[in-house]
Amino acid sequence: MADYRNQVLAQIKAAQEAEQRARDDAYNKAAAAQKSAYDNNVNKLNGATEDALREAYINRMLSQRNLQQQLSAQGISGGASETTQASMLNNYENSRNSLEKERQQQLANLMQTYQNNMASLEQQRASGQAASLGQYQLALSNLAANNGVDLLSMVQGTTQSGATPTARYVNGEWVYY
Repeated sequence: MADYRNQVLAQIKAAQEAEQRARDDAYNKAAAAQKSAYDNNVNKLNGATEDALREAYINRMLSQRNLQQQLSAQGISGGASETTQASMLNNYENSRNSLEKERQQQLANLMQTYQNNMASLEQQRASGQAASLGQYQLALSNLAANNGVDLLSMVQGTTQSGATPTARYVNGEWVYY
């Protein structure tokens, strides 16, 4: 009977370990997919921001180059005033700051989404572990209940198979031989 019980326990443990490995594999694949998606979105965001910054720089340089021509067309001679040049530079810097602020805000949003998704994956894995542990405990309870039937039969002088039992109580459990 002890051999049977040990075999059942070994099978339950092997099934539980296989289930845990499958859960861990699924978690690792999902976590890798989340990381890949996050990295891809960060790269897209950085690329788009760099393009926008480059466009703002080109616009600034074109505006600066065309300023003299625009002033001449308006009949203003003597070059651009310092105020006009400072205003152009200020507009460019404001544009750069706005783009950088937007990038940081979007990066923070991406990180928050990534962390929420990872927390959800972690909770799914923990729920699976808890369910597996509950199944393991149920299997142990059933095994103990079935052994109780054999123990009662043994006290009555037979086992379920009808053989005369030989057992003794060792360290808190019955040992059959």
